[in-house]
Amino acid sequence: WDQRCREQLLACAARSRKPVLCSYGRGYPLGAPLDWEARGDAAVSCLNCAGFFDDNNILNIRYRTLLRDWPEPRLSFFWSAHFHFSSSQLLREVPYDPQLLMLFYGEEILMTVRLFTHGWDLFSPASGIVYHLWDRDYRRVYMLDMRELYSELAQRSRRRLHAMLGSGPAPFFDEVPEAWPLPGDTATRNHYCDPFGLGSERSLADYEGAADVCFRDRRIGDFALRGGAPSEELFVGREEGGQAAVEAKCRG
Repeated sequence: WDQRCREQLLACAARSRKPVLCSYGRGYPLGAPLDWEARGDAAVSCLNCAGFFDDNNILNIRYRTLLRDWPEPRLSFFWSAHFHFSSSQLLREVPYDPQLLMLFYGEEILMTVRLFTHGWDLFSPASGIVYHLWDRDYRRVYMLDMRELYSELAQRSRRRLHAMLGSGPAPFFDEVPEAWPLPGDTATRNHYCDPFGLGSERSLADYEGAADVCFRDRRIGDFALRGGAPSEELFVGREEGGQAAVEAKCRG
């Protein structure tokens, strides 16, 4: 799998100075044997797409199954924590934000925008590389184990997220950045700006225009619902009805 990742990332590098190979994992069943192999639609690649705005006004990302694999990696607009493969320079330029405590829904869209504004381009793999066990019923999850703590900390994290994405107010006052260590540091670091904010190579408005979304207005265009694919004909399940229909289906 690592050789396939390297080959596909190299193909992306011909079109981008800072490529990131990224996708959700296709599902596999609980208890699958070690020699399990994906068959049918599960063996074909998928594409990360915009899904819906949840009750906290956060854009949730989903994947859609393609009819067939891409001939080469395709430009994508939505990041996934399932799988992302790139140069380690990404960790230095766009490190994980330690201030987003307990944030689950929202991590991916915020990282998407942070990467974009720092000049990184996402690419969907030409073929399926990783698989994921989507079923969580068999294990404990922290949101349910620590409900009160999750509610308190995630609320603060969501406020930071909305301030960064322009879908909520800015903080009432500026806090002095903590001396968080960053990847590669060998000594104490003093931050004079927020090292976990948006970048300066491209703007938030640039991302919204490229991806066909608006965080402030809770708008998802058809291009975003397709994840940047040129046509609904590329997917196993074609959709119609725009944002309202897709949101109703995702919430249903």
